[in-house]
Amino acid sequence: MMKKLLISSVIVAAKFIVGNAQAKYIDPVTESKLVKVCEAIKSDRLIKVHVAVKNSDISLKQITNGLLCNGAHPVNFALANNAEKTAEFLARKSRGNHQQLLTNL
Repeated sequence: MMKKLLISSVIVAAKFIVGNAQAKYIDPVTESKLVKVCEAIKSDRLIKVHVAVKNSDISLKQITNGLLCNGAHPVNFALANNAEKTAEFLARKSRGNHQQLLTNL
């Protein structure tokens, strides 16, 4: 169940990352890479996050501003999974109001 929710969140996020509202299909390889990014965020290991982001071929800014993991912003997803180091890192990299995101820490 958790994996299905994670995959559906990644599909929604991929539409935002692609930047094209007409995107109806995400290839399974990209989907798998984005699932690995969410899993890395959950792990609270920054090196794992860096490797997953690099392997996804999507910039960190795009991920922090467009990816949804289980329907949540990556910072909130990290916090929900007690991944505070990852949450702080992603909040600093986010284009939005990172101070507001950091107040959740």
